[in-house]
Amino acid sequence: MKQKGRAAVWTGKSAMEIREFPVPRAEEDGLVIQVDAAAVCGTDGHLFPQEPPYPAILGHEVTGTIIDQGKKAHESLNLYGDHLQVGDRIALYPWITCGKCQGCLTYGSGTCTVCDDSFVYGIPYEKLGLNKAGRISSNVAIAPHFKGGFAEYMYVFPGTYVWKLPQDMPSEVAALLDPTGVAVRAIELAVTCPGVVEEAFTTRATVAVIGAGPVGILAALISKLMGVEQVIVIGGRKQRLTLAKELAKADEIIDIHEMDAQSRVDRVKQLTQGKGADVVLQCANTPAAFIEGLEMLRRMGTLVEVGNMVNTGTCVPFDPARHLCGKHARILGMSANNAKTFDKAFSILKRHQSIDFARLYSHTATLDTLAQTIRSINDRNYSKAVVRFN
Repeated sequence: MKQKGRAAVWTGKSAMEIREFPVPRAEEDGLVIQVDAAAVCGTDGHLFPQEPPYPAILGHEVTGTIIDQGKKAHESLNLYGDHLQVGDRIALYPWITCGKCQGCLTYGSGTCTVCDDSFVYGIPYEKLGLNKAGRISSNVAIAPHFKGGFAEYMYVFPGTYVWKLPQDMPSEVAALLDPTGVAVRAIELAVTCPGVVEEAFTTRATVAVIGAGPVGILAALISKLMGVEQVIVIGGRKQRLTLAKELAKADEIIDIHEMDAQSRVDRVKQLTQGKGADVVLQCANTPAAFIEGLEMLRRMGTLVEVGNMVNTGTCVPFDPARHLCGKHARILGMSANNAKTFDKAFSILKRHQSIDFARLYSHTATLDTLAQTIRSINDRNYSKAVVRFN
C-alpha cells in the first residue's frame, strides 16, 4: 500500500488544492478503500463557491476497492449483501447516524437529517444547516485525513451502510447510488396505500417531472419502470432533455426556453384532457418551479418538492386557497432519506446491462481537473461529472 495519497482539498471560494496525506491503516472496526469513481453532486457545485469552514475533501457519491480491513469490520458496518474482503468493490450510503438519539429512535437509525450526532462523507457538517453537532470532523488536518470521495483513498468508519458491487457493475454506475436513492425516495413519498381517495401514483397516472437533471431523469426512468402511463419531463438543457427521452423513455419533453410558464402549464393540461398531472415531482433548484408545479397539478394530486434544498430565504407567491385547499393537494417536502431506500436504488442500478446509466455523465474529470469541471456545472452541455482514478 502506498504511504501517501493525493486529494483535491476545498480550501476557499471556488478553490481547490491538490495535497498529499498519509494513507491510513484500518482500525479494527473500519475499512480503507482506494477510490475508483466519485460522482459530482449538485451539492458539491453549490458548496464549492462558498468559503469552507476549514480545508476539507468534498465528494459523497463514492465507490472504491477495499485495500485494508479491520478484524471487526463486519460487526461494525451495516452490510447489504455478501461477506467483505480485501479486493472487493463497494458503494456506500454517505450518512452515519448514532442510532441512539431521539431522532434515530423515532425515525429509525440511518435516517438522515434527524440524528443529533451524525456524519456525512464529503460534506463539512457545518454546511448542512442542521444546527447540531457532527460526530466526526471533515477537517483534513484531523486524521484519518481522507473523509471525502475526491481523493485517491477514503476511510470507511463504523456504522456506515455498505453495498458490495457485483463483478459486472461498473464503478461509475455504482457511484450513481445517491441520486438514484433520492429519485426512489421522491417516488416513495408520492405513493399512498392502495385505494385511498388521494391515490395519485398509479399505472394510470401522468407524472410531470420538473427539472431534467440527473435526479429528475432518474425519477422519470423509475416512474416508467413502475408502469406509469405517461411521463412528462420539463427542463432547460437540450442534452438533458434528450437523455430524458432516450434513457428515461419520457413520453413528452418540454423545453422551458421554447414555452413560458403559463404555456407549459397549458401543455400539461392539454396532455391530460384538461385535468393536470396526477403527480408532480419538482426536481429543479428553482423556487418558482414549485408554484408552476402546483399550477399543473390536478385536483387531488400529489406534489413532491425535491429540488429546493439550498434556496433558504427565497419566497414565492403561494395561495393556500388556490394551490392547496382548493385542489385538496398533497404537498410533500423532502430532505430525509435512509439506507433502505438506497438499497431499492441499488437494485435498480443492477439493471445496468439493459439501462445505460453511464449516459448521465457528460464530463469526466481527474483530481487535477476537478475544480474546472465543477466550475462548468452550469454550462448548457453539462449533465453530470465523474472523477475517475484508474
